[in-house]
Amino acid sequence: MQKNISSLWLALTYALILGACQMQFQSIKPSENAVVIEKPQTKNRGDDLYRLTEEQIKRAKLKTVPVETNGIAQELEFSSVIEAPFEEIGTVSPQMNGVVSRVLVDLGDHVRKGQVLLYVNSPDVAEAQSNYFDALAKMTSARAEMELIKTRIDVAEKDRQRLKDLVDEGISSKKDLEASQGRYAATRAELVAAEATYKAAQAQLAAAGVKLKALGITKPQSSPDGFTSELPLLSPRDGIVIQRNVVAGQGVSPTMVNYPSSNAANNANAVTSHALLSIANLKKVWVMLEVPQSQISYLDLDSLVKFETEVAPGEVFWGKITKMGQHYDPVSHCVQVRTEIDNSRGLLKPGMMIIAKVSAKSHNQAGLTVSSQALQNIEGKDFVFVKTGEQTFAQIEVKRLGTNGATSQIEGKLKPGAEVVGEGSFYLKTEAVKRAMGDG
Repeated sequence: MQKNISSLWLALTYALILGACQMQFQSIKPSENAVVIEKPQTKNRGDDLYRLTEEQIKRAKLKTVPVETNGIAQELEFSSVIEAPFEEIGTVSPQMNGVVSRVLVDLGDHVRKGQVLLYVNSPDVAEAQSNYFDALAKMTSARAEMELIKTRIDVAEKDRQRLKDLVDEGISSKKDLEASQGRYAATRAELVAAEATYKAAQAQLAAAGVKLKALGITKPQSSPDGFTSELPLLSPRDGIVIQRNVVAGQGVSPTMVNYPSSNAANNANAVTSHALLSIANLKKVWVMLEVPQSQISYLDLDSLVKFETEVAPGEVFWGKITKMGQHYDPVSHCVQVRTEIDNSRGLLKPGMMIIAKVSAKSHNQAGLTVSSQALQNIEGKDFVFVKTGEQTFAQIEVKRLGTNGATSQIEGKLKPGAEVVGEGSFYLKTEAVKRAMGDG
């Protein structure tokens, strides 16, 4: 009886010990969703391995990208405003003293070359027309006088020849012939004077015509009955009215216009600020970038530039650098770089704010490059997670040398072609941070 009790007690003790061992084994067995960290013999955390299940990889949307060997181009960003191209602007300015009587166009209107834009009532116009007709009358009179003298010369020549024949026949005296020759010579002299007067009248008429053209009258009226003091100002080109500085009743004069200096060639505003009206062809537009001297060496002529603006959200406009400035501002130490954008759809307008992004040429030598998405910063250091197997990833410390936003150049224990986690790398970073806290 006592032996049976001892055997039962031993069996019960063995069962209790076996159950406790099974419970302890189950408590340390990882779940299907746990990340298994295989620690190396050294304490270099950058060498830690992470083993994930297929479900974890799918849920984290992990995707790998290759390590490449390239130089990287920086992406420089500038803000500026749209301008009308300097050579595509035409301005309408007063060439006389007067008062604006009518304005026929407004901002944004499409106009054609030669179209009447406004009228100016000016006494200078009537005076110029009067001077033209006066010069025309003098030239007509001089021409008539010259033609009359030519007729008299013909008569004198015939009379001289007739008397010469009579003298040869002994009918007339030589005295009569000499008198006739004198009249002929005097008439020839009158013709020379009349021709000079006629040429002077021609010059006066031409000068009067030039003045009319300067005022905008290309075809003078055929008679004084057509005189007018109201002068039409015409569009100098096809385009859109981009500026209007005039209203009916406004007094104008040539002295109102301050013509820009040669330094204003890159600034359309300097050209149009004092014009009554400005017309521009906006099939292409300019953006003048203010580039610091520290960044100018990264840019080249014909470099592509990407433009975005809040006025057209989601729209991307492309252009290129067409001119590098040669003058640096002594205060900001910036230089203007002209970029040109195709605007055939007419979405961009002068004065519109725009963001320009330039893919600058690289000054770095070729090296290891990865997607910037693959880099994760942990405790002030950059890491990537390298795929070492179907479901395993190694945490490797790297040094970021430069970036252009999408791509970063790095150095570290990596080889070209190695697969690193790009999209989803933050998931592994989270696990790395948890492990670091657990080791603290």
